[in-house]
Amino acid sequence: MSNPDAGGRSPRSRDEVFDALADSVRREILRIVHGRSPSGVSTTDLAFELAAVTADSPLASVTDDDHQRALVDCQHRHLPALVDAGLVAETGDGTVVTTDHWVFDDSEFDATFAGRTDDETDLDALFGALADSRRRTILIVLGNQYHPLSTETLARDVAAREAETAERDVSQERAEQVLTSLVHVHLPHLNDAGLVTYDLETGSVSYKGHPSLRTDWLDSDPERPQSATGSAPVESTDGDSSDEVRTVRGRESIVTTGQSLCESAEEELFMMFTTTGLLEEGCFRRIEDAIDRGVDVYVGSRDPRVREIIRDRAPEVVLWEPQLDWLNLPPNGESVGRLVFADRKAVLLGTLGTPAADGEYDETALVGEGPDNGFVVLMRQLLGSRLDHLDTLSETGQSEIPL
Repeated sequence: MSNPDAGGRSPRSRDEVFDALADSVRREILRIVHGRSPSGVSTTDLAFELAAVTADSPLASVTDDDHQRALVDCQHRHLPALVDAGLVAETGDGTVVTTDHWVFDDSEFDATFAGRTDDETDLDALFGALADSRRRTILIVLGNQYHPLSTETLARDVAAREAETAERDVSQERAEQVLTSLVHVHLPHLNDAGLVTYDLETGSVSYKGHPSLRTDWLDSDPERPQSATGSAPVESTDGDSSDEVRTVRGRESIVTTGQSLCESAEEELFMMFTTTGLLEEGCFRRIEDAIDRGVDVYVGSRDPRVREIIRDRAPEVVLWEPQLDWLNLPPNGESVGRLVFADRKAVLLGTLGTPAADGEYDETALVGEGPDNGFVVLMRQLLGSRLDHLDTLSETGQSEIPL
């Protein structure tokens, strides 16, 4: 009989699957059973084969004691976990077969089951780390970034994705709850598994990756449109990273990327927002943090409401009002929505498509990083003189400057 959730991809289902796989003996059982299915293998024969493989000896060398120990382990420890995860089923005559679970349709899993490797302990740590939906969400967020994130930015993004809502709708209390779990539980676990680099002193996290990890293992619903949670993949051109111009799709991924650029600024942060709907609570926190670090922050908008909100929240910011449509795109249904330019070395330029019925825009952004990056050089040429002008005027005490 097959498990009713055999094909399930829910977060709980994935928790159980990865937890079951986080044991080299259970993976060995799956290799044996999967190789003998659909006819299956009896528990007695399975125990003989398992004892031989784990001892790296021929079947004829398996003693009765070895067989009995393997049989007890199978019946009382390993098979129940694999059955609960929906990976195997036991028939009425005691035969064990693999189910129609999705993992057996995944070529990467199939390769994992194909034979034993020298890094079985490493795989234990990998699957153990994946056996929690929040840790998988963390990896989705970090996998979309090419630079470290602060734990606070990461926590807000994780909280928003878990609630399937916009980051601005995440309460401070909820963000702090998630942050606490990240700092004390999940990030140390992922760091120990070699999946992330977590610097406790600076509070920064970056994706490290694993040669056996595949991104489609992380999302419990791969058929869900990426824009639903902002977890759209980051696309990039081929070639050296210094020449790379990346495309980021989906509001939440764009917000997270923009905020991480704000966090990287050491001397100067130049920003633009065309509407109040693009202002996130996390943006204000990044601006305030930058000011506390001694960074010169300039924020521009033609919308007086944006300038008023910024003035109230961060009075130390130098506000400016664009007088010309110098960043407008050709009339093709899109317009510039947001701009983040950090230290004239990294830039994010976001565009807004046609608004949906709920008023939300379909957002896309281009990102370039590095002083020699072609996109960064172009923006430096376009904005350099204006930035120098802003810097000169700000020294005179002007708080709102037209350009």
